[in-house]
Amino acid sequence: MRCFRPFLVLAVFAAGFVAAGFKTVDYLDGPEVMAKVKETHGTDAEIDIVKLVTVVGTNDPVTRTVFSAVQKDAKGNFLYLMRVLSPDDDKGISLLVLEKDGGDMDQYLYIPALGPPKKITPEGRSGSFMGTDFTYEDMRREKPGEWTYSRLEDEKINDTDCYVILSDPANKEREKITGYTDRLVYVDKATFDIRRIQFYDSKHKLIKEFNAYDYEKTNNSTQRPKRGEMTNESKKSNTVMALLTSRLNQPLDEKFFSLDTLTHWGPDQDKIVQDLLPKAPATTP
Repeated sequence: MRCFRPFLVLAVFAAGFVAAGFKTVDYLDGPEVMAKVKETHGTDAEIDIVKLVTVVGTNDPVTRTVFSAVQKDAKGNFLYLMRVLSPDDDKGISLLVLEKDGGDMDQYLYIPALGPPKKITPEGRSGSFMGTDFTYEDMRREKPGEWTYSRLEDEKINDTDCYVILSDPANKEREKITGYTDRLVYVDKATFDIRRIQFYDSKHKLIKEFNAYDYEKTNNSTQRPKRGEMTNESKKSNTVMALLTSRLNQPLDEKFFSLDTLTHWGPDQDKIVQDLLPKAPATTP
């Protein structure tokens, strides 16, 4: 979340007590639920390899394998790098995001066949990343200060009790950049896993819906969904995400997150990918 990542999302909580014969129960408002999501799933460094399959209408599926790395530097800034590993026609296409702790952000798209990396304007962040159903904006971390959160009536998703959080852009500039007027975020009440996100336009019409499935523990016990699907109602398309492998809280050298890495990817960077990929089981003679 990015992740929506892309997806990288999100502490104050109400406490239950007994007084004068009346028992109160824990109640979390919208900001507290989202703070709990961040507390439960947040990490200072994460490396993933993800398979993305996009289908538009009746066209053949387009499959890509993507390397993704994000981490927080010593100054509190967030650094992101995504690179397409396959197919060969798209190999090397990369996205670099440098986000300062104060909120300023630079995004660069590198398509080897088109020359040096190009800076993405704020207005361009609502555009599709390589024809998938994820935008450049979807791939940056959730920043609570950019959204207002209101708790709605709880609902169930596939028999799972969920908080329902109405998420609105904090200002018109944020709305213009994201392309969304409202989002509904469905959060598992037991685990604080995000189960679903719905994206709405200015007419409150559903644009997209993301569903996350099969949460599993990573190397440090933090859970990540093994599978997710973004469905675009307006384009009649969908992108399925499969998490092939994930490694948390093992940061890379900060120099990795640079324009030079985009344009001069070599054996050292390939080794990072190879070390991350699952090893084939040894064969018995």
